[in-house]
Amino acid sequence: MLVDNSSANASEQSNRESEARFREIFENAGVAVWEQDFSAVCDLLDQLRSDGVEDLRAHLKAHPSRLDEAIAQVRIVDVNPFTVELFEATEKDELLRSLSNVFLPETTPIFLEELMALWQGQRRFGSEAVVQTLRGRRLDVVFTVTFEGARCERTYVSILDISQRKAAERRLRAVDRIAKAIASNLDLDHIVQTVTDAATELAGAKFGAFFYNLADPDGERYTLYTLSGVPRAAFENFQLPRNTAVFEPTFRGLGIVRSDDIRTDPRYGQSAPHFGMPEGHLPVASYLAVPVVSRSGDVHGGLFFGHDLPGVFTAETEATVTSIAAHAAIAIDNAHLLKAAEHELAIRRATERAAQQLAAIVESSEDAILSIDLDGIITSWNIGAERLYGYTVEEAVGSPVTLLIPEERLGEELEILSKVRAGQRVDHFETFRQRKDGGLIPISLRISPIRDNAGEVIGASKIARDISERRQAEQQKDLLIQEMAHRVKNLFMVSSSVVSLSAKAAASAEELASAVVARLGSLARAHVLTLPTPDRDGASEGRANLQALLSTLLSPYDGETPQGLRRVTARGCDFGISRAAITGFSLVVHEFATNAAKYGALSTATGSLDIECIDRGETLELKWTEQGGPQVTQTETEGFGTKLAKLTIERQFGGEILRQWHSEGLIIRLIVPKDRLQPPE
Repeated sequence: MLVDNSSANASEQSNRESEARFREIFENAGVAVWEQDFSAVCDLLDQLRSDGVEDLRAHLKAHPSRLDEAIAQVRIVDVNPFTVELFEATEKDELLRSLSNVFLPETTPIFLEELMALWQGQRRFGSEAVVQTLRGRRLDVVFTVTFEGARCERTYVSILDISQRKAAERRLRAVDRIAKAIASNLDLDHIVQTVTDAATELAGAKFGAFFYNLADPDGERYTLYTLSGVPRAAFENFQLPRNTAVFEPTFRGLGIVRSDDIRTDPRYGQSAPHFGMPEGHLPVASYLAVPVVSRSGDVHGGLFFGHDLPGVFTAETEATVTSIAAHAAIAIDNAHLLKAAEHELAIRRATERAAQQLAAIVESSEDAILSIDLDGIITSWNIGAERLYGYTVEEAVGSPVTLLIPEERLGEELEILSKVRAGQRVDHFETFRQRKDGGLIPISLRISPIRDNAGEVIGASKIARDISERRQAEQQKDLLIQEMAHRVKNLFMVSSSVVSLSAKAAASAEELASAVVARLGSLARAHVLTLPTPDRDGASEGRANLQALLSTLLSPYDGETPQGLRRVTARGCDFGISRAAITGFSLVVHEFATNAAKYGALSTATGSLDIECIDRGETLELKWTEQGGPQVTQTETEGFGTKLAKLTIERQFGGEILRQWHSEGLIIRLIVPKDRLQPPE
């Protein structure tokens, strides 16, 4: 009997080449790939079924030791080089021991969901999770698990690091908190604590502190102001920082100190009595200190951050915290401004203008992986490639790779093939590729040669990552920085102007302080209405409606008369007030209300105020009618409020104010062109 071995040999050769292509992709993939054996886990699940377990989730939650047993049953067969680098191992064998080495408490619930997928017969599972490197560094990841083999003995897990994206989201939230704290809250303790907490989070520090600069008679004492990340008890047993060689650049405002390991810094350990960290001090390796300097150049103090691992704080961290320090300087300068106003000091200082640098939100997706032969024909095509380029595997495999390349970039492929034939790799090559629908996508490419069993180059693997969201995020970052700078600048310019103008009319320090606090409080309430809020379509608005603004400004005076009538009513037309107009309009209404509370209808329990908003076509008429108060008489004297209202309405809005004094109360007619109030379409 004759046996034809040619077919068997060809099949064996094909299998070897397929395995070679797979190993090449496995070894050179730009994501972490784990090969695991889940057969023992399958045995455990079968045993649970035979024991009568029907609700696996409830059973494992009630018996956490069985879940730990399932984790221990996972055998790690192999990991690719990218995994070794990502999880900060010195060699591959360190990662082949147990999944528990990279699991955190937050990881276990996700593993439970993975077991649920396996229990229900699914062959694929994906999710976001939090894991740790072998050095204890926290990683935010997206992973996909594919169960292969009859007993899942060949299970592949691809892990994509999304820590930068998550960090960017946390930075955005922290910056938003800082902006709102400065824009709507005048309490210094609240603002500085918010800045310290947010900066600690942004820096990724184990703890952070803000030390306020207060000199003792010898000029050498600094008082702890805020602390974040650790309780105050952690510092109670230690002296306050002194001007040692390490601390001096910060407390004297000479510059920023950033060290991957402060213990190796030549300035460290040079000062008595400890010559380094005192016994029991929090462990510090990574160190970052940024001075907080006022606009006048005075050093308020410094923001200090520490971590027990070396190399945590990067140049980007330094830039971010420097921007946060500028916000801290603004808060302290503003506190000085208010304190000076209370003591009848005419403050002329302007706070330092600073913009919060936002980190780009880089959205990651699974990479597109494809392979080509030396003639540029596509030989394999994964799901990521289908999603990125729009071609199905049937459409792509067997087609020339040039169907993805714009005509003006065909020369790139010739150069790539030339390097591949020479056995060279191409790392992080940024270019554009063309989707099936004709659209261009910016991508980052990594190309590696594929070799056969004899070591000959037979093709190339290409790993492509869509970087369009990163580019969009960079553009969005620039727009947000400009918006933040504009808001902070306007807010403190108005505050400075209110203090300066109020000082001219105040007869005493108490009167000045009261007037400034009242006017700034009114502006703060009105400003909150202008903070952008997303609508249903995801867009944001930056305006307030007329009726809502009036209600907010007059809410301190509302209530009922003894006869059960509303003390303040606002009625009539309603439309949006632009962000540019809201400050001036709010000041005018505030002055009207203040005068009514001092001398008019709102100064008595029986008085009432009616505001009617009348749409006159091109103008708005606001009719302010006071009734039930003391008898009023016309006066020729113009106080600060009257002057402020007149200047604002006439110069800013091009309108006019008409007053009518009646025995039953004052009537004010405010006439303003609507195009000066409403936002542009």
